[in-house]
Amino acid sequence: MRAPITVYGATGFTGRLICGVLARRKVEFRMAGRDEDKLRRLAGSFGMVAGSSVDIAPLDDADALEDMASRSRVVLDCAGPFATMGRPVLDACLAAKAHFLDITGEVDWMIETAGRDAEAKRRKIAAVNAVGFDVIPTDVAAALAAEALGGKVDTVRIAICALGARPTQGTTRSLLGILAGGGLSRKDGEVVREKLGAEIWRVPFPAPIGPRDTMSGPLGDLVTADRTTGAKNVRCFVSLPRRMMGAGRLASASLRIPGVRPIVERWVRTLPEGPSASARKRAVCAAFAECSGKNGTRSAWLALGDAYEFTAESAALAAILASSEGFTATGALSPVQAFGVKPLLDGLAPFGVTSGVTA
Repeated sequence: MRAPITVYGATGFTGRLICGVLARRKVEFRMAGRDEDKLRRLAGSFGMVAGSSVDIAPLDDADALEDMASRSRVVLDCAGPFATMGRPVLDACLAAKAHFLDITGEVDWMIETAGRDAEAKRRKIAAVNAVGFDVIPTDVAAALAAEALGGKVDTVRIAICALGARPTQGTTRSLLGILAGGGLSRKDGEVVREKLGAEIWRVPFPAPIGPRDTMSGPLGDLVTADRTTGAKNVRCFVSLPRRMMGAGRLASASLRIPGVRPIVERWVRTLPEGPSASARKRAVCAAFAECSGKNGTRSAWLALGDAYEFTAESAALAAILASSEGFTATGALSPVQAFGVKPLLDGLAPFGVTSGVTA
């Protein structure tokens, strides 16, 4: 009999947080990855028997990955960057008919996953990217704004703000890959390249953050917001101090110069693995979405604490929902398509997540 959930990349910073949430909720789960010693130590820290709860499955071993996926109803992939590491895990889930979830925010990988929609439907599994801080808060906010607007949604603008905690090494690697690709937006249904920071938007984030300047950039909602709201035009924004916006554009251009990325990667390896518990407690984040159509414009927001703590709770919740006997969704789906707004908000409310709709 299959276990409900396997966390792949369990020994990484975010993977450990997610395993901790599942353990506290007393959910049956397995842990998988490539490092047997780390997995066994992690299993022991939760009082689990390593032999019956751990799968050793390197990314270059397709048979081991498929065997791993065959032991659970859901595989939650936490091993990024997903543009280079996601495909073998998704392949294994498709072969083993296990639902696939991940915590990516990488647009190119999400486009690739969306391209396997028909295959996922044939295999009767759901493939759901971005069940963490990217993109559940913004996906839910977009759905709330679209519902408040009523009628057809033509355009969506989405923004995020995260204050307080530094990114993990894994997030930094993903961000560097995103910056190297430059700006993106969705126009008339197609994701197109544009200048990073092509538009500046002052966003009325909820308290305690308040109004902030944001610059346009390539977030995962470019792949999910159109499916959640039906909009053909989507632009995403990130809050940065104005003095940092020019630095972001410069970094984007510099990362495309041959030989720069290896130097930057050496720097990334010198960073702390992730923010401390005390730093995470001080962090605050928010998501804001604005939907426009013939009925006018409506907006919605979500307010939350630390992005990594949120990701651990939201990814665990998504995996629990996907592993339930009543879950029947198939295909490549946005989080809201897969799980619905109410189950997501209800499941996250105990952790201080609040939401609202504005004119």
